[in-house]
Amino acid sequence: MSFSEPTIKNPATKFIDFKSDSGTFQYYDKETEKNITIPFPLYFVVLDELSTISGFCEKTKSGIYSNEVHRISEEPLNVRTFKGGEGASGLYKEISDRIKVLGGKFTKSVYAMLIHQDKEPELVNFRCKGAFFSSWIDKKIDTSRTVVGITGIQKATKGTNTYNVPIIKPFKMSEELSLQATAMDQELQEYLRIYKSRQIEKIESHEESKEEVKIDPVENQIREGSFGEVPVDLAKDEDDLPFN
Repeated sequence: MSFSEPTIKNPATKFIDFKSDSGTFQYYDKETEKNITIPFPLYFVVLDELSTISGFCEKTKSGIYSNEVHRISEEPLNVRTFKGGEGASGLYKEISDRIKVLGGKFTKSVYAMLIHQDKEPELVNFRCKGAFFSSWIDKKIDTSRTVVGITGIQKATKGTNTYNVPIIKPFKMSEELSLQATAMDQELQEYLRIYKSRQIEKIESHEESKEEVKIDPVENQIREGSFGEVPVDLAKDEDDLPFN
């Protein structure tokens, strides 16, 4: 990147995944080079939701990633494997079959303000796929006015498979938290504005040159922004946060 257009850094401090087999939320810590488990409960304010593709490609024995978009019906995805040689580009409906063949999964990328009892909130990213994705779209919570709490896990079954799913509940949002989330979202939106403009340039360049587009996998650990509005009264049974 040039002097006037330096490389942008994703403002999220953690990229959090849910492990359905163990029923835990984890993130990779670069300093210790280990996966760190985050204990329950987790409380956070949703700042924005995007979509991406993740998964594992058996053919190349490598992970799958893509850029992040708000609207899969309007914004193209550029899906790649980390080892290269395999991929797909286009609107989701046009390349969904190809994504499945590669081993990719539709992933919800949720940017959020993670709330702590003893320190300042931090901007993190939750990558919702599999069991977590299902529970997220079924949560029936108006995330625009409540704090989201993940208080634990419960067992679920599908056929002969038993797995863990997160328990998601709404909590009251104080005025202080609302102001903090607004300020944090402004930082996030500035990043996303630059990030998405550069991704458009890369995809257009790829279409012109037919060469593989290389997307920074670190910037890209994030992900149709909405599944429809949730009626406000669905979140009427809100509790206070335990440390407020």
